[in-house]
Order: sequence, then C-alpha cells, then structure tokens
Amino acid sequence: LLTGLFILAEHHAEEPILPLHLFSNSIFSTVAVVMLLLGSMMFGASAFLPLFLQVCTGASATNSGLLLLPLMVGVTVTSIGAGRITAITGRYKIFPIIGTGLGVIGVAGLSQMTPDTSRVFSSASMLVLGLGMGMTMPTVVLAVQNAVDWKDLGVATGATTFFRSLGGAVGLAAYGAVMTARLNTELPQRLPPGTTFDTALLQSPSAIRSLPAPVGNAVIDSLSTAITAIFLVGIPVMAAAFLLSFFIKELPLRETSHLAAGTEATGEVDLEVAAAAIGG
Repeated sequence: LLTGLFILAEHHAEEPILPLHLFSNSIFSTVAVVMLLLGSMMFGASAFLPLFLQVCTGASATNSGLLLLPLMVGVTVTSIGAGRITAITGRYKIFPIIGTGLGVIGVAGLSQMTPDTSRVFSSASMLVLGLGMGMTMPTVVLAVQNAVDWKDLGVATGATTFFRSLGGAVGLAAYGAVMTARLNTELPQRLPPGTTFDTALLQSPSAIRSLPAPVGNAVIDSLSTAITAIFLVGIPVMAAAFLLSFFIKELPLRETSHLAAGTEATGEVDLEVAAAAIGG
C-alpha cells in the first residue's frame, strides 16, 4: 500500500525523490534489480556468518569479525581492479557477468559448511563471494551513471545505493525467517527425548558452547543446518543476478560529466557557461 502511495506521490511531485522516468531506462531498471539481489546476499552473509563462526566453530566474537576479512579483502581488491581496467579499456559489461558468476560459486561453497568445515574452505568461499561482489557493485553503479542524463546523475547514483540497502533490509528479514523455520524443524528432531531448550540461549554463543554435550551438539548441528539453508536459498538469488547481468547494455564511456547543458562531450567546459550555471 505504501509503495503504491509512494509511486503516486512521485508521479505528481515537481521535484521527486526518485523520478519514475528513470525506470524507462533499461540499464537503470536492470541494475536496480541486480543491486536489490546483491544487497540481500551481502547483508545476509555479513549478518549470519559471524553467528555461524561463533556458535558452530567456537570462534570468539572478535575472531569471528576477523574471519570475515577474506570477504572484505575480496570486495576491496576487485572493486579497485575492475575500476582501473574499466578506466583503461572503457569496457565494463564483462565484470558484472564474471562477478555474479563468482558470487554463485561463493554462496554455493558457504551452503556446504558444517561445524567441521576447515577454516581454509570457509575463508576461500568468503573470498570468492567478496571477489564477485567487489567486481559487480561498483561497476553496475558506473553503468547507471554512464546511461542516465547528466541532470539525473545524482539521483540515479543514490537510487542504486538505495536499492542495495532495500535488498539488505528485505534479505535479512527473509533469510532470518528461513533460518528460524529450519531451526524449529531441526531442533525437536536432534534434541534428546524430553529435553527442553530455551531459544533465548541462541543470543549467547558462549552459553550454547557450555551446554551438556548431547544438548549442545544438537543445538550446534541444528543451527549449522539452519544457517547454511540461508545460503542454499541464496544460490538462486545470485543466479538471478547472474542472468540479469547479461541484459546490462554496455555504452561507450563518457569523457565528461556535462557540467553545463549543451556542452559537447570533449572533456572541455565553457568556463563562462559553467560559472553562470553554478551561480544560478
């Protein structure tokens, strides 16, 4: 209901926050959906991986954060690398395709984790996912910036970030529901007969690790299955982003941001026109 009212308000607003005409641009529309999907997986991995590492592998709260470094390193390396290559070659379409493909592989690896999974395997899976995310997200933002009119440059850039955040919000809720549903199914089957478990203990990994072995192992195995179910659901999510990336058209990169209306794309700007535009 609120989405419908928002669209109605934006349609009649003189200065809309999100101009609806942007959605007539196929590149913007495609990237909006891709960012929605990527945001859900990026935020989901960042939220649930520390829980898995603490409860299922016994890592401390500090170490669980450090163990996410492969994910962040992957994002940093490929975002810089893809940007430099794009600046040199002027080509960018290949990066979202490769990046989302790597994302599928990384999420598939994370879906296979168990409490006995080696640090090498989990770190490698996180690294591959990070490499894919870093290669894709900045590049699709560039594709949007290169596709819209100069007057829409700011709002289009902000909108892509908004859709990533919206995907994170929706994804966290959806993945949390998946985890809870799977946990409610697994726990009764794994707990010793007649055992009751206070689900409030799920907020304390250290308390879970201190439970008697039969109960503690049942909780750990159940939570491991529940969390990896999130990444099983994430595989088709990333696969959808992979397929959509083929539909992102590649346009020649602009050589100027067109600071003033009517300026030709030569990289040079009439200073008097620019000054008048800024002063206005």
